[in-house]
Amino acid sequence: MINVFQNFKIKSIFFGLLALFCFSHNHAATIPPHVHSPLKVFCDLCGCSTSSGSSGFGTLDNLSFVGLRYIYQDYESKDGIFSNSPTSNERFNTYQVWGRVPVNDKLYFNAIIPYQDLYRHFEDRTEHINGLGDITVIGWYQLKFFKKHKDHEVDFNDVEGEDEERELSGHRLNLGIGLKLPTGTFEDMLTDRINPGFQVGTGSLDGIFSVLHSYSKNRLGINSSATYYLKTENKNEYRFGNQFSFSSNVYYNVPLEKSAFSPFLGISGDVYNSIKQFNEALPETNGDIVNGAFGSEFMIDKFIIGANYTFPISQNLFGDNVTSKNRFMLYLNYVL
Repeated sequence: MINVFQNFKIKSIFFGLLALFCFSHNHAATIPPHVHSPLKVFCDLCGCSTSSGSSGFGTLDNLSFVGLRYIYQDYESKDGIFSNSPTSNERFNTYQVWGRVPVNDKLYFNAIIPYQDLYRHFEDRTEHINGLGDITVIGWYQLKFFKKHKDHEVDFNDVEGEDEERELSGHRLNLGIGLKLPTGTFEDMLTDRINPGFQVGTGSLDGIFSVLHSYSKNRLGINSSATYYLKTENKNEYRFGNQFSFSSNVYYNVPLEKSAFSPFLGISGDVYNSIKQFNEALPETNGDIVNGAFGSEFMIDKFIIGANYTFPISQNLFGDNVTSKNRFMLYLNYVL
């Protein structure tokens, strides 16, 4: 964890991040031989096979925002079945500009613009790629549920257009449809690596279909999500496997003077179908992982600071040749 925080300290200077996005198409490769309606946090590598789609689509608040987010991922890959087979350690750094913009009280949009900075360390060399990742845009329709009145009571507010005067039940359901755009560079020469997630982008236009449910009462709440990523073939005739992601989190809101503190515990997971190249399924390119998570958000005035640490509970990735170690996330949002 010390290395994680050191890495973050060096790389996540927010004003420098904005400059990186301005020049992000210059892709480089160095390869030597409060009351919440939570929408838990987005796809780290946005479609690459070892990315964790269960990271989600938002923060623990239900407000409109723009912000910056940093995600660190740690993997170990083994090229062989023997105990002395060569291994590599992957360090994935993702910097994101993200936000949520409402159209009205039922319809809103999320957008995420990622910049990838990926390293693979061997005993004798280091591989490094970076550049603009795959941009994601998703639209959401929100359904609100209201408390039922007793049989002997008359609901004078039960009129279309007057929902704001009725008492909410605490349940919310969000239906989302979106796209992951092929804005990140995909390099065919990297497909023979053990971890196929070592790519800045996928080169494919992918569909996203998601359902989010949340319930809160008093200070306690729970939210759950299920998302399916429908992936297409890129121009290199390479297709990452479709992906199903899920998450569920329990949180508690602690109001403070002029601020609020919200710790949470959660579980999440991903199931990956096999990768296909030239319409043939590649062996040992499917897998699944279940993660535990804990973190918190702190809100003061119009700013939200959030942190999240994720660790694997069980996993079987690419024939056990790839091992997920941990993921750390930090974000700063400004409420609109």
